[in-house]
Amino acid sequence: MFTELSASPKQVWGNKGGYYGRTVIIATGSMGRGQGVPGEERLVGLGVSYCATCDGAFFHERVVAAVGSSDEAAEEALFLTRFASKVHLICPTPELRAVGSLAAEIAHHPKIELRTSTRLREVLGADKVEAVRVADKSGAEETIPVEGAFIFLQGQKPITDFLGEQLPKSEAGCLAVDEMMQTAIPGVFAVGDVLCTHIKQAVIAAAEGARAGIAVQRYLSGREKLKPDWGA
Repeated sequence: MFTELSASPKQVWGNKGGYYGRTVIIATGSMGRGQGVPGEERLVGLGVSYCATCDGAFFHERVVAAVGSSDEAAEEALFLTRFASKVHLICPTPELRAVGSLAAEIAHHPKIELRTSTRLREVLGADKVEAVRVADKSGAEETIPVEGAFIFLQGQKPITDFLGEQLPKSEAGCLAVDEMMQTAIPGVFAVGDVLCTHIKQAVIAAAEGARAGIAVQRYLSGREKLKPDWGA
């Protein structure tokens, strides 16, 4: 894909030719981790999940593993304690990288066992998740019986490289928008995983798309300085 966002009209070229318009909504999403661990892809939907708020209720009074070290991993592990009898939080870094309040809550939660400097090596099970195989910093391996594996490892990369230097991006390639989903270029909007928002849910991206759609309509009607309907 190639774009000319400052042109008038704006130009986007893809596999099926060129498109021209007064506005553009960037919704190219993100790429996942380059490679999962053995057993992960095969057991997706059979105990492997990437969303505790979506699937946590299926693990009532069961032992599960949550894998990751970020704020997201910590929050999802805490959410799982509403249902699971025990949560093994597998943290690949020497300490949890979540904000202090989350880390403190994790450390003192009776249902969470935090394992730092521990990496997920394999998700085990024939037709459903039965265990996870992990390795500590010395390389010593252990098999932990669990019925669910919730994986929140970092590696999601927003697909924004096709933009070049046309829009400001964070070091991770994330785009910034205002409250009406507009980027630094008037008439160019962005929604979904290219924003690197903390909560990755389809309903969130859909809501952002609806907001951007309204903003586009207003922009095309001549309201180039877009403002929300609330406030003074």
